[in-house]
Amino acid sequence: MKEDDSQHLSAVTSSPGTPAASTNSVAGTSSDRAQVSEFILKALNAGIPVQSLVGLLTAHGWTEKEAHLALADHYRRQNGIEVPRRPGSGASARDAFFYLLLFSTLAVWTLSLGSLAFSLIDRWLADPLFRGYGESFNTYTVTTSLAALIVAFPLYLLISRVVLHEAAANPEKLDSAVRKWLTYMALVIAASVFMGDLIAALAYLLRGELTSRFLAKSVVVLVLSSGVFWYYFGGLRKLGAAATRLSRDRLMAAISTAAVVIMIVLGFVQLGAPSTQRKLVADSQRIQRMYLLSSSIRGYWKAHASQLPTSLHQLPGTTYADPVTHAAFEYRPKQGSQYQLCAVFAASSSREDENQLQRVEPNPWTHSAGRYCFSLDASVFTQAPAYN
Repeated sequence: MKEDDSQHLSAVTSSPGTPAASTNSVAGTSSDRAQVSEFILKALNAGIPVQSLVGLLTAHGWTEKEAHLALADHYRRQNGIEVPRRPGSGASARDAFFYLLLFSTLAVWTLSLGSLAFSLIDRWLADPLFRGYGESFNTYTVTTSLAALIVAFPLYLLISRVVLHEAAANPEKLDSAVRKWLTYMALVIAASVFMGDLIAALAYLLRGELTSRFLAKSVVVLVLSSGVFWYYFGGLRKLGAAATRLSRDRLMAAISTAAVVIMIVLGFVQLGAPSTQRKLVADSQRIQRMYLLSSSIRGYWKAHASQLPTSLHQLPGTTYADPVTHAAFEYRPKQGSQYQLCAVFAASSSREDENQLQRVEPNPWTHSAGRYCFSLDASVFTQAPAYN
């Protein structure tokens, strides 16, 4: 009788046409499911308690969920009682969408936070020995990082709230394969960044480039990658009470929010208001046009036997003018090859240009706010202004 029941259990468990088998069956091959079904039948007939039975299965590699699913199949076949499946449980396309969006926004705001921190470190801790490594404060990088932080971080918090709320309502979703796979992918990326940072630190140390600026950047990368690794790796483990998980989630959200807000404030302090940035862009355009104008004057001087033009109208091609007022730049020829170009600027030159930390020769394009005249020489090649 027991042998017949065992054969019947094996057939039902491995049958693809049985509805319960397609939704609640134990993971593995049909042979594995037949073996566990036979074991459960014999163990229960021998009087082994259910808790001991589950413990034996988990001790031999089966998960607790698989053991309980096998027991549910046994009771359904023996007594005809169908265990109702909770609505909304298990992984779904909706879960995959939320987790993909969650980790995408996580990648965007963490990378943007690191990029913003790097730009601020380059501004505060300049290194005159290594010119190729973060030479100046790049406003375009900072504005892009700020925009990404302002958009991605609140979206990340919102999606995290939705995911945590659904996990609290359906705890079995914490064991979904989609969540685990995507979480481990995020951990692999974080671990790779962490390892790469350590390798880069050693490489820069060996070449003598281990400055305070590089140390500060290394700390930023280590903090970001280790924070992501600690939070999501801990989320894969069972942390016990729901209150413990909730306090952990709130702590991480508070720390992340504080860090993002501080970096955004520091970014805007360095950049200034959008109106200020517009004025700086206008000044940069004025400098670029005046440089092109000086090149035309030098070309005229070389083509006309070392004679300067008496006015800008003698220069061939387009006459460069102020990008905002469209007024022509003021041109003053002096003795020999000396001349002046004048314009009205909205602000003074940036501190990097004034300090000349990265330049061998003085920068001829530094200026103060208001009307300013550059003294230039047509016989000497004029250094091009730096793009910011």
